[in-house]
Amino acid sequence: MELDRDSILEALERIALSRPNDAVALALEPRGQDVPGLDLWGVSEFKVSSTGGVEVKFADRVKAVSLLLDRLNGGEDGMDALLAALEAESG
Repeated sequence: MELDRDSILEALERIALSRPNDAVALALEPRGQDVPGLDLWGVSEFKVSSTGGVEVKFADRVKAVSLLLDRLNGGEDGMDALLAALEAESG
């Protein structure tokens, strides 16, 4: 898989906007979850201990947003570009 600028920016966007709901649902009730359909982009680590305890670590969303801003020329122009891209994605 070849990574290009757009793919990296898309991955950063998905990390920045990922909601924790699916990860929490998976941690609380793992049986019956359709794992391929879950939004786990924001999860950096998921551990299940031998006693059944679950530990979920999330990616640094602030850092992901910061990296997106840096790649989109930073400053107000970068913020405007980021907001436009996010709006286009959601609408």
